[in-house]
Amino acid sequence: MILAQNKLVRTTMLCLLYFAQGFPYGFVLYSLLTIFLDAGYERSEVAIISGFALLPWSFKFIWAPMIDSLRWPSLGIRRPWILFAQLGMAFTLLVNERTGDLSNLSPDGTIVVSAWLAKFFSWIPGSNMTQGSTEISTLLFVAGLFFVHNCFASLQDVATDALAVDILEENERGRVNGFMWASKLLGTAVGTYGGAVLIDEFGLNFTIQALASLVLVIAFFVLMIRERACEKRFPWSRGSAHDLSTPALRSPMIVLLELARALSKWTTGAAVALAILTSLAGGIFIPLAADTFVNIYEWSSLDYSKLQGSYGILGELIGAIGGGFLCDRFGRRKMAFIGGLGMGLALILFAFQLRGFTEWPPAWIVPVFKGLVAFQTVSLFSLYMKISWTSAAATQFTLYMAVSNFGTYFGNEISRIESLSRFDLFIISGVCSFIPLLLIVTLKPDQIVETASKDSVASVEPKELGERP
Repeated sequence: MILAQNKLVRTTMLCLLYFAQGFPYGFVLYSLLTIFLDAGYERSEVAIISGFALLPWSFKFIWAPMIDSLRWPSLGIRRPWILFAQLGMAFTLLVNERTGDLSNLSPDGTIVVSAWLAKFFSWIPGSNMTQGSTEISTLLFVAGLFFVHNCFASLQDVATDALAVDILEENERGRVNGFMWASKLLGTAVGTYGGAVLIDEFGLNFTIQALASLVLVIAFFVLMIRERACEKRFPWSRGSAHDLSTPALRSPMIVLLELARALSKWTTGAAVALAILTSLAGGIFIPLAADTFVNIYEWSSLDYSKLQGSYGILGELIGAIGGGFLCDRFGRRKMAFIGGLGMGLALILFAFQLRGFTEWPPAWIVPVFKGLVAFQTVSLFSLYMKISWTSAAATQFTLYMAVSNFGTYFGNEISRIESLSRFDLFIISGVCSFIPLLLIVTLKPDQIVETASKDSVASVEPKELGERP
């Protein structure tokens, strides 16, 4: 199976890879949070899982220059990195079976680890481990496990995006990107709904092993494909690089210098702050909503996970598809502004619902908020692509994605402030949705396009002048 020669194969493979990123995301941020809340943990404690599991997605900016600098052209430019990341994802889950039993999820549940693993877990924020102890809480172990797992998952994310840029033709990028987004949402639904059911029926150990098996199945398909016909499938196979001029190793400083030039403009530099600020509300909402539904509305963890995996995903799909269509028709900044405005209003309305101002069923906030987040995110992604220029455009785009995940991490940390009530936190998250709107109106993306066009002409003209007799 050759990706460059078959539209169906490359579309299917990219969708599978995005699905592989989605199900651990949904499993950790929705199923695990509610399972531990259901077992008796406090909101500030379970937020350790979501915060520490999200942090590796901020490392994407590290991965981008790395995969652009270190390559194995004869095996494909991106495929070796994807395989490495997938095997790392599977290994971190499989090793759990050798570590201990995770059946006791109550606050007094513990697991004994080796001395060197204890040192690793001791620096997790909020761990409060006794020096020299090798006995840690089950919650802390799960947080550390998925931190390492998501380091590999974020690496796969960057490599997959790079693969899509390399192999997708111009006339299919929009359509395939829509399929990829839908596949990630499907993976999130499987991780959320399916993960909750598996934990309820078979326990956490079995569920983690099932996730590892699913990763390995997808890795097998990656192993069976090639990016281009001339390349090797295995290191010992016959074949060669598609482009013999492609270096296996180049200095990342070239990429970083071009990135610095790209961010020297107000619009491109301010977009970094925008990416952080627009993610704060979501970071607060994830653990806060789980805590509110379980401890205020007395939902079971399974029912809340089903809500996230059904109506929550449906809201995201509608928001993503609607945002993608409308931002092309009416403008990226306008739709990003409307999405943020809707998010803030929804969160503040729900805050007052906690005070008894409305008697609506609480489930409405999940599909509405997640749909508006997807609506704004799709518009912003399109905006970031438009303003990414210079030869470091891919790394620039990855930077925006990385810092947005860092913003989610900051929001998660805000949700852990015990002195703030649930009402306060929903109000704060609503205000966090409004603040980026002030920045959106100052951006001038068309000026970046014009600068990029002039830069391209300037780089070509010297060459053309040199060719004249």
